Amino acid sequence: MTSEQSLPAQVVDLDPLADVISAALIDHPGVVRLEPTLRSVIDRWTPAALDQLHRTLRPAGSPPVVARDGLLLTLSDGVLNLKIDVATDINRSALDLAREVQDMAARLVDAEGIAVGRVDVTILAIEGVPAA
Repeated sequence: MTSEQSLPAQVVDLDPLADVISAALIDHPGVVRLEPTLRSVIDRWTPAALDQLHRTLRPAGSPPVVARDGLLLTLSDGVLNLKIDVATDINRSALDLAREVQDMAARLVDAEGIAVGRVDVTILAIEGVPAA
């Protein structure tokens, strides 16, 4: 049995979720840092100008997007897709670490009650961690 009533649209603020995911990724053993992307660098230059540019170029109703250093969240049709770019510690298996990061990010999104789509993890650098 289906209902003829439409469900109210749900607005999802991705900024707090991006903060949680970024912090968890940075604290994860083996992740040296989140790698800045071109988009995240541009987003920091002039937020007001870019906001206006996004409103002008993006059609109304286009999916919400949040970009941070090494993290891109895109919500489309209630499904959140993530792109994660990291630098890893040479002492950890890059493949194992990518899987761990992927699983952790998916769990954090799922805990917020948002459907998880793709979680793409790219290892952009593998380097030694400087001795403290």
